[in-house]
Amino acid sequence: MTTKPDGWPRNIKLHSRTYRNWSQTIVVDDLYTCEPADADEVAQVCNWAKDQSPPWQVRPRGCRHGWSPLTIGEETKPMADLIIMDMTKSLTSLEMIPASTGKPPMVKAGAGVTMDALLTFLQQQSGGSGTANGYSFAHTPAPGNLTVGGVLAIDGHGTAIPNDNENFDTAYGSLSNQIVSFDAVVSDDSGTYAVKTFERGSAETDALLVHAGRLTIVSATLQVIENYNLRCQSRMDIHWQDLFAPPITSVETPDSLDSFLEQSGRVEAIWYPFTDEPWLKVWTAMPTQPAGSKLVTAPYNYPFSDNLPTIVTTLLKALTSGLPSLTPDFEKAFATFTKFELSKNGLSDLWGASMNTLLYIKDETLRVTANGYAIQMKRADVQQSVHDFAVQFNDMLHAYQAKGRYPVNAPLEIRVTGLDDPSHIVTPGGGDAQTPLISALTCDEDARSNGWDCAVWFDVLTLPGTKYENDFYSELEDWFVQRFPAPEYRLMPEWSKGWAYTEKGGAWTNGEFFAMMREAFSDGRDATSDWNYVVRTMAKYDSAGLFATPLLSELFVDSL
Repeated sequence: MTTKPDGWPRNIKLHSRTYRNWSQTIVVDDLYTCEPADADEVAQVCNWAKDQSPPWQVRPRGCRHGWSPLTIGEETKPMADLIIMDMTKSLTSLEMIPASTGKPPMVKAGAGVTMDALLTFLQQQSGGSGTANGYSFAHTPAPGNLTVGGVLAIDGHGTAIPNDNENFDTAYGSLSNQIVSFDAVVSDDSGTYAVKTFERGSAETDALLVHAGRLTIVSATLQVIENYNLRCQSRMDIHWQDLFAPPITSVETPDSLDSFLEQSGRVEAIWYPFTDEPWLKVWTAMPTQPAGSKLVTAPYNYPFSDNLPTIVTTLLKALTSGLPSLTPDFEKAFATFTKFELSKNGLSDLWGASMNTLLYIKDETLRVTANGYAIQMKRADVQQSVHDFAVQFNDMLHAYQAKGRYPVNAPLEIRVTGLDDPSHIVTPGGGDAQTPLISALTCDEDARSNGWDCAVWFDVLTLPGTKYENDFYSELEDWFVQRFPAPEYRLMPEWSKGWAYTEKGGAWTNGEFFAMMREAFSDGRDATSDWNYVVRTMAKYDSAGLFATPLLSELFVDSL
């Protein structure tokens, strides 16, 4: 039986639980964990915590599918003065709000609802007139076991930019930009925590639409669009030097990433290190099933990625037991296996309702760690950017290999999205919506004046604890900073992943990168939208500092 701290509310059960993030790089035993039944109980927990001397910390918890210590850090001790609130047990309500005069269809979702459950619910709704049943979003994250609260905290996204094949009246940025309103437990003028509704278009809401864990949202209302069918084609027959070729102005490069982006607007490249042919996925909106495509009626259609063959798992064990030189063999085996499975099981050409091709990562897939950056740029600069990155990445891999070092042993991923354009959002009050202020896809005056209309996402994955990974990530981050300087580009962190590296400390330890982020979220903005404004707004609504983790406390300070 868990020993309860003094004065703990009798109506709320308290347990001792282990906290473990998805990559299992943060594991802390015996943390006080409760399961609030509703938003009022969330407020009750917060008020109990702020009345302690000193106040206890409070952390909302979802599916823990993340890498950065936005909830729990490695320094957290068992039985710390900290309450974990498991939002997945009861804060799971779903309500469809049909379109009405001047307003699009919307859905209200509890913060603990998974994307799996949300998208399934939307697809089952009647009333839509899209090419597939129900409703959806323009794009979604690939894992389905993510909570709505977690996705909105870190501007979760998929991969897509507007394309002539589609006429969706929606923004192609993060899901955070689809918020119409949300309910959060915040402190009032007296310091008491209570549920408050924030509406899009109202003062201060823009500072909280993306909060990186500095707020506790209990439910959100999001705009949705009518559902649609997608064809997802996979290819592993294009050499990386062709897929990531430098742009040619006079003659179109037929197999470049840019050419596929131009055709469909929806691409993802997954490149296994030390191999020549990346796994390219191209989604295309198609109302009817094309000849040769396989109809899929459920998501997660790449089971081979969750059930690796003996040769791959044997090599994997060797990598983690002291034989890193086998990394090239492992990657080639992994890529060969992937290509074989795509062909053998007819998985290279899928078609079905949007969620059935957009969701493809399950919790059973390979547990890796990752860095993550979004680089805002002009659409015309995408191909040159991915070319320069690919050359740099390949050169670094082989330079490290020449020294007998293999810091990267999992694929890298490249995706492209639109920005968080607020012009497509219908606010409850009928006024103009503002862009999420600290989204990696923020679409502010600086973005508009520089002509940025998309962002390229770069993620390099590796097994946790791989030797020299911090050296590699630090060097690569330095290259990103040099290659994509302001004001030609805007380099942003992917909140849930690794960024701000030093060779000695790893991710989230580079103060210079923190300062660069604060500057990037302030350039071209006035005192009602810059970084300091966000910091002060978040502090106002958490006057006891209940949600301020060590990382967030270091990051969310006024810029000089």
